[in-house]
Parts: sequence; structure tokens; C-alpha cells
Amino acid sequence: MTLELVDLDRLPGYAGALHTARHSVLANRFHFWRGLSGRRYACTRFPISHVPAYPSSIALFVRRGVGTPLIVGASATPGCPVIPLGTEEVHLHIVQGSVEALDAALQDLVVLAVPFAPPVSSAARRAA
Repeated sequence: MTLELVDLDRLPGYAGALHTARHSVLANRFHFWRGLSGRRYACTRFPISHVPAYPSSIALFVRRGVGTPLIVGASATPGCPVIPLGTEEVHLHIVQGSVEALDAALQDLVVLAVPFAPPVSSAARRAA
């Protein structure tokens, strides 16, 4: 029996912000996500109130919270008319190519979404 080492840099999920020493302002604007396939996707961060309606783009609805950012939903609908509960920012990835390329990228990223349930106070739980 052999033990295979897992390349942690290739695991699906948040792959970090842009690392730049010369332009530190850009570090908070650009983020990377790795899909289930291991492919890395570059995204631009937007506040939920100012998401551009780019065609051929995937919006990742992100909750920052404490620790690693989490995807609470994903959409390929330009302008994000519906934003999932718990979204704090949107990471937008523009897809080059055909509709099939857009669909493949969406399928690769949507599996990263974690359902978000708002916290319920203990008083509300007791009342239920």
C-alpha cells in the first residue's frame, strides 16, 4: 500500500488574493478560486450594490465572515438580479469562449457553494 501526497495548492476552494508588492491596493480587488477540476479562476471583487452586467461571466456570491471566504451561490446571469442571503461581496470571473465554456466553468465552480443559514438566537430556538 502506498501513500499519495495531496497537492494542497490544487484543492478546490478559495485560492487567495493577488499577491503584489508594488500595487498593494490591487491585492484586495483580485481573488482566485480553484474549481472542482483543479482549474484556477481569476475574479474581480465587487460590492453587492455595484456588480457590472458583463455577458459571459460567472458571479460567485461570497461571504467573508471570519477566516476563509465562502461561496454561498453562483450565477451566470449578467447583473446578478437575485443575490443569495448572506452574500457580502461578489467575485466576477469573465469567461472567454463559447456558451459551453461558460457552462463548464459554472459547473466547475458552483459545487463550491456552501448553503448559508443566518444565525438563530437561542431565544428564538426556545420559542419555536
